[in-house]
Amino acid sequence: MNVDVIYLLKILEVALIASVKFAIAPFEAERYGFNFRESFLITTTGGTFGIIMFSLIGEVIAFAWRKVIIFFEKPLHIEEKPKRKFTWGKKFIIRTKMRFGLFGLIVTTPSIISIPIGTFVIHRFYRKKFRNVMFLMISLVFWSLILNGIAQYLNLSQYLPK
Repeated sequence: MNVDVIYLLKILEVALIASVKFAIAPFEAERYGFNFRESFLITTTGGTFGIIMFSLIGEVIAFAWRKVIIFFEKPLHIEEKPKRKFTWGKKFIIRTKMRFGLFGLIVTTPSIISIPIGTFVIHRFYRKKFRNVMFLMISLVFWSLILNGIAQYLNLSQYLPK
């Protein structure tokens, strides 16, 4: 395979990882030998793509899910709603929203909460989409600087077998 194609596939892989689980992407970029600037650009671009994509798709998924629920509830005449189960993840998200509000969710989305879940939750709780996306991108750039700096400083790929 051509060297340029392999290089582009590595860039695509890091960008796709960044669009879903951002905290892992800078370390993957460092493992592939990207310098700080390349790693920052690739992970930030991938994360931005993920935020925009999941902002658009999240609304469609929520709408379709409501239609599916209504479709199955009407013929079965289900009146009683089952008791909701609160898992650790749901409790963490609600606690963060109640304690820190929009700012807390935006700060934790790229690093602790994954981008798809964080974006979906933020858009469900707070309706101003453009503002939410802008704040998420600012948080993403902030986390990209920090995580790429840590990944380049630690240089963990030197400990991996070749």
